[in-house]
Amino acid sequence: MAPHKKLKISAVVGTRPEAIKMAPLLQCLTAVPDIETHLISTGQHRSQLDQVFSFFNITPDIDLELMKENQNLNQLAARALNGMDALLEETSPDLLLVQGDTTTAFAGALAAFHREIPVGHVEAGLRSGDLQNPFPEEANRKLISTFTTLNFAPTYVARNHLLAEGVDPSSIITTGNTVVDALYTISNKVTELPKDVAQAVISNHRLILVTAHRRESWGEPLKNICSAINEIVRRFDDVEIVFPIHKNPKVRDVVFKSIPEHKRIHIIEPLDYFDFISTMKHASLVLSDSGGVQEEAPTFGVPVLVMRKTTERPEAVNINVSKLVGTDTDEIVTQATAALSDSKFADRIARTGNPFGDGHASERIVSAILTWHSGKTPYLSERESFVFNKPE
Repeated sequence: MAPHKKLKISAVVGTRPEAIKMAPLLQCLTAVPDIETHLISTGQHRSQLDQVFSFFNITPDIDLELMKENQNLNQLAARALNGMDALLEETSPDLLLVQGDTTTAFAGALAAFHREIPVGHVEAGLRSGDLQNPFPEEANRKLISTFTTLNFAPTYVARNHLLAEGVDPSSIITTGNTVVDALYTISNKVTELPKDVAQAVISNHRLILVTAHRRESWGEPLKNICSAINEIVRRFDDVEIVFPIHKNPKVRDVVFKSIPEHKRIHIIEPLDYFDFISTMKHASLVLSDSGGVQEEAPTFGVPVLVMRKTTERPEAVNINVSKLVGTDTDEIVTQATAALSDSKFADRIARTGNPFGDGHASERIVSAILTWHSGKTPYLSERESFVFNKPE
């Protein structure tokens, strides 16, 4: 009798958010005896990736080491495509998993398509409706969908985006977002404020966490955000603002020029992910242009003001867990004032729950993959799929 052939699955990650969202899924996959899993790292966020891999006890099988100084998007995409093509030719997996909307995910999906290897897209179906916002992520995720065999949509909103684009309904599985799985693993291990943050802030003051780094925020929008920070700290004498600043000079130059030194504004170097989550857990309010923060903060009942013109994650906005405020200084200040003046805002968020997941997304994805591999349609029943935000 011929030996049983394992299902070969390769997964590719390049950035910290990809690693965080792929890690709980990789753990679930490796727990299945009939699955052989290989992790490919492109190394876009080198030190940050290493920290995530170490925490989740994951080791990449290969590192493509794609990053070079001053590399533009086309150069990165070309190197990623060539590197992935050679690797896929050598390993020939039965399925390639990509996550999200990065250059790594797009290049990996395209390389797999050219090799006629099925693609599973984790976090499929997010759409802002504007190719320039966020850039280049909106284009990446739309392009990835054209190559995808298994679309793991995190919510029914994402599922409906795919259906509206003509994606085969039988290829879409609504799973929840794996970032919530990761947060459940992390949460009990990050209970205290990071030492450097705790030493900087006054303990009985309210903490506001700020992140701003996206390309769409560069220039005038970022100046407006800084002006809003200055005004918020002027209006409220019991708040401490912690702003981990991105390494990009286009961000740092504006922030350091626009925010004068203030004893309650703490512009610090980037926090590692676990310190960042710990800081978020202790925050009374988050101001952010990040996509991931919109998914993470509701788990801890922390309100978020989304400083962008549009969001591909409207689920939290739709249930008033977060607010889309743009980058106008007056609007940011107005909404921050309202949030800080509403003592019951965080309690309402905590009762509402996280609209992006329940901590079981990875299990659903593995179940769907095994069903697909057996030749069946990988549809999950309503009991099995993530239905928090299913339309009535």
